Amino acid sequence: MGHRFRGKVVVITGASSGIGRAAAHEFAKQGATLVLAARGKESLEAAAAECRALGAEAVAIPTDVAVERQVDDLVATVTARFGRIDVFVGNAALFVYGLFEQTPTEAFKRVVDTNLHGHVHAVKALLPHWKQRGKGTYVLVGSIQSLLSAPYQSAYVTSKHAALGLIDVLADEHQGTGIRFGAVLPSTIDTPIYQNGANYTDKASHPLPPTVSVQRAAKAVVAQAVHPKRNRYVGRLQASFVIAEFAVPWLFHRITTPAVQIFALRGHQAPTDGNLYAPNDAGNATDGGWVAKRRRVTRPLVWLGLAGLVTLLVRRGRR
Repeated sequence: MGHRFRGKVVVITGASSGIGRAAAHEFAKQGATLVLAARGKESLEAAAAECRALGAEAVAIPTDVAVERQVDDLVATVTARFGRIDVFVGNAALFVYGLFEQTPTEAFKRVVDTNLHGHVHAVKALLPHWKQRGKGTYVLVGSIQSLLSAPYQSAYVTSKHAALGLIDVLADEHQGTGIRFGAVLPSTIDTPIYQNGANYTDKASHPLPPTVSVQRAAKAVVAQAVHPKRNRYVGRLQASFVIAEFAVPWLFHRITTPAVQIFALRGHQAPTDGNLYAPNDAGNATDGGWVAKRRRVTRPLVWLGLAGLVTLLVRRGRR
């Protein structure tokens, strides 16, 4: 167990599930004092208990980042109790599958309120404190779709593009100071966001392969807090699509819709608001089980294919 963050106060939003929860575990292993925020009280308390079991001090403060007053209260409570905030991980996010015309306007706005305005609220509350101290680090957990188009995800993509733009501007405005801003841009990560998110397509949602373990994303968040980069990618294959979109846009945009329809939207599912308007404590977890499923299903098929290829080559060699 390291001690890189011993004596440091780290706040993580969206800490009850997925990348936020996994990042909390990683910071706990590094000795951080943790303040975990999310809407779901039970799963948030469970995440805090997991961090305490790892030897860290951890408190849970239920917070909806879409509500500015609640974010103000979160920052005020933490600074009053611990005297400072060293790192703020803006991770809370909502997800929607649906064509633009399928997505209710209220749902679209709800996603933007959380995925964009949640960061606006946090930075507004943090800057007076950090300017007084002369330092502070903000880690935006964005997405590879902060830079890429993704059909059936208009609300999510819009919010993620805008949030990255905000962090870019803030990083420019605070160059040469001790206040640092940077983004982690994960590709498809093994989290419950696909099970918990809203879906208006009539199709069951799945992660777009390849799926990367949530622990890799969590370690990238910690690395970004130590050495902030403008953009830190997680998942090499999907990160390469950023170059493809600009180098061969005609090809990239021709394959995106079929890729989502074939790989991400399969099987029937009734339309649902998911966790847009209320947290799903029962569905919150560190991972979504997608990597385990990939190992159970995909890897055996790969090995079977390789075995068949070897058999074919051996038979040819005997002729």
